[in-house]
Amino acid sequence: MARGGGTMKRLWFRPRRIARGLTVIAAGILPLTMVPAVVYARSRVHGGAFLEAQGAFDSNVTSNIYTRKGRSLRAINANEKQIWEAITQGHLRRARALIDKTASEFPGWHPRQAMTFVLLEKSIWIHIGAGHLQAARRQISVLRADYGRGALASATRSAIASMRVVMKNDELWALIGHGHLYAAHRAIRRMEAADPSYEPPHKLLAALHEDLGRRALGRYEKAHDWAQVLILYHREPAIFDRAHTANQLVLARALAATGHLGRARTVFSALLRDAKHLGQVETLLGVAATHLTVADMQDLYARAQTRLPADWRALRAAHLRYLLMKAAQAHAAHHDRRALALVASQGAAIMAVHAAADARLMGALYGADGHRRKALQWWLRAADWSGKSRDWRVVGTLALADHDVALMDTAITRLPPGTKERLQLRRQADFMDALSAYRHGRYAATLKILQDARRLGPLSAGMRAIEAWSLVHTGHFRRAGTLFTALYRVHQTSGNAAGLIIADQHLHELARAYHLAATLKGPLAARLPMATMGHHLTDINEMPWRFVAPDDIAAPSPRQSYLALGGSWGQRGGHSSGLAAMRVYQPSLQAQLGINWHLAAFAEVSSPLIEDGPPVGGQLPMIGATGGGASVTTRIQERPGFLLGIDDRRPHAHWRMALGWTSPSIDPRGTPQGLLRYTAIPSRNGSRFGFHVLRDQVRQTLTSYNGMRETFDARVGGATVPVSATWGAVMRNQVGASGYASGGRHGWSYIGTLHLNALDGDNIPTNYGASTYLAMMRPVFTNHRWWVTLGPSFYAEGYRRNEDFVSPGYGAYFSPQWMGQPSLSASASHWWPGGAINVSTALGYQWFYETGGPYIGSSSLRGTLAPQWAAAGLVGAPYGGTRGHNVAGSIDVNLTQRIAGSWYVDTGASYQANPAFQELEAGLDIRDVFGGEGGRTFIPAQYVADMGRYE
Repeated sequence: MARGGGTMKRLWFRPRRIARGLTVIAAGILPLTMVPAVVYARSRVHGGAFLEAQGAFDSNVTSNIYTRKGRSLRAINANEKQIWEAITQGHLRRARALIDKTASEFPGWHPRQAMTFVLLEKSIWIHIGAGHLQAARRQISVLRADYGRGALASATRSAIASMRVVMKNDELWALIGHGHLYAAHRAIRRMEAADPSYEPPHKLLAALHEDLGRRALGRYEKAHDWAQVLILYHREPAIFDRAHTANQLVLARALAATGHLGRARTVFSALLRDAKHLGQVETLLGVAATHLTVADMQDLYARAQTRLPADWRALRAAHLRYLLMKAAQAHAAHHDRRALALVASQGAAIMAVHAAADARLMGALYGADGHRRKALQWWLRAADWSGKSRDWRVVGTLALADHDVALMDTAITRLPPGTKERLQLRRQADFMDALSAYRHGRYAATLKILQDARRLGPLSAGMRAIEAWSLVHTGHFRRAGTLFTALYRVHQTSGNAAGLIIADQHLHELARAYHLAATLKGPLAARLPMATMGHHLTDINEMPWRFVAPDDIAAPSPRQSYLALGGSWGQRGGHSSGLAAMRVYQPSLQAQLGINWHLAAFAEVSSPLIEDGPPVGGQLPMIGATGGGASVTTRIQERPGFLLGIDDRRPHAHWRMALGWTSPSIDPRGTPQGLLRYTAIPSRNGSRFGFHVLRDQVRQTLTSYNGMRETFDARVGGATVPVSATWGAVMRNQVGASGYASGGRHGWSYIGTLHLNALDGDNIPTNYGASTYLAMMRPVFTNHRWWVTLGPSFYAEGYRRNEDFVSPGYGAYFSPQWMGQPSLSASASHWWPGGAINVSTALGYQWFYETGGPYIGSSSLRGTLAPQWAAAGLVGAPYGGTRGHNVAGSIDVNLTQRIAGSWYVDTGASYQANPAFQELEAGLDIRDVFGGEGGRTFIPAQYVADMGRYE
């Protein structure tokens, strides 16, 4: 491995030679079983005594041979001594030469077995020591073959065993020396399995374990397995001693990574203390910077400057780079205040370096912390130091935000003309102006600025959204809806969805939003109740939508359904009115069924009870006439009448249709009644106009309401014939138009109506007339619970002729020939939870004219009755005309209140009068709402009188 390669070689090389030397010596002094071998073993310990003993052992044999031949034994002994000395000193080649010389000089002489054994053994050890293991193995085979039996067999086995152990150890050292550590480890395991008594040398095992630890350390460091590094440190601490600086650095990293910051700081400090030069210190500080805290690093940098005072400038620059690095990391993690605290005091040092990247970082930090002016200064330094367009573009953008026009112009001029950066900065200036105008509510100016910016290129999606919202604020909902639709097709954002809904809701054209939501997935579909409203897409633009939480558009509830039991009471009368003093009691049962959000059906059944004052003598010509029946009934209960209708209310139009039957008691046949009305609502501020056709009963006098019947005895051709006469029960046939122009909460509102009437009834010539009402009202007080208006009004009516069925006198007529009344009108409405009240009043002056006419309007009936009048001494003279003027006024009160759950009470009353006439009406009902919307729907007093027209 790279880290410990050189060190490992040194550790392996020297102990291996020492081990071999010891092994060779140990093997050389092994005891031999025969005497020469034992003596040889002793000689390895006691010097040259072996040679003397060996000479003494052989002298007996050789002396017997060479003494007989006259040869000297002294020369043989001397040669043998030299041979042993050469063997002992390791001069094996010289020993062999001496053996050959002695054999040549002394024929018959042969070296002894012990000598050749030791010589061969010594040769094998030399081969082993030299690393010639193959040659050693061949000679071991020879040693086993020559000496494996006999006296030297035991010594041979012992020597071979020692040699094999040494060769095995040499093989292990070789594997370790070449870095084959795992192969060496496996070889040891095999040797121990083959020979349980085998024990590797301690130093070999120590070297192997250290080298394995160094290799594992590199692997752990590469994998950042710091826990294993600490385990290795506790198992093999020698790997991490001061001689192995790189390993100590790994240990420091492991301690820091596993949370042992104190111990890591200690190791880093020790390494810093042992550092020799600036390069080592900078490397060490660079590694420590990624693991230690800022406070620990501050301490290390201080120690480093103390350790190398001559390099303080370089170390201070390194410290600044470290602080900038930590600030950049904190900025990237959005901890800008912490980052700024690290480098805020380093401004002078950073300016001395003149690095644009450092200035950009300072600008970004000050900008993120809200110090716009300081941020702009640093970005200006970055632009000056780098000269790059992107820095000047940032300067221009910040100058725009800081409203520094001069610096913005400088930034633009520093950008190359016609470049994309310069164009973008100019467009950005326009965009900033547009955003500023939008934030200050100058929406028209925003649209103008964006229109100018569009000449330089298309607007971004964000600016187009600002343009669309400005169109909403300026009331250009159609253009806003078109733009929001285009934006949403590309960017399905909540803002675009909300803008599209708001614009389309103001236009009452939500079909576009629903169809877009059905084709594109996104927040638009989430804001609209698609599942609920799928069956309403055909009429969705007509529905009165509303916003509900959370900003969803919900379909309106069905129209109200209710059942009401109530009644009304009315009284009319005037001075000298006689039978015109009429009272009407009208119980009724009313109901409405809400069909859907705009359609409802209604019904009403009622049976009026009519009372009139007793007749005044002389008022009716035929009273007391011979043969005449009872001419007037003062209490009449009409047959029940009914009304069935349907009502449709849409945002742009209302229409109502009602049909029914009414049966005045005097006329059992009955007659139809009905209403058809259409109201158009072209404006969203409430303005409207309408037309209607109406047929209903006239409720002025008993005669006009119920009719009259009398029986007369007339002479025809000399014979008396009873004549039944019926007249009255007037029905009104009306065509009308009305209009209302709303002025909103602060302006004038205008009201105008025109009614064309045709009145008919039994024996009553059709009478044509018209009426009109004009008013202008202005709110004088409004809030979320009050609405109070005030203004002038004018009412006028006129008919072709007067109609009087009982007597002259104001109040005893159906209507005068003409009448006009200007008034000052006021209306106040108040709402509270569960109830509401409205009070309307008018005070004015009335002018009228009533022409004279006959008592009986039918000319044929007057002709028939003339003889009877003459016989009775009566004259059918017409009454005279009337003209007058009076103060007149009216007041109307309507009230609705929820009393419990779905139960409501509705009541209303009205009173109008002048000095000659007065009328009072009142009504009350109890209503149970069992479906649809709650709240007030009608007041019975008006509902019964106006055929369900009250809204």
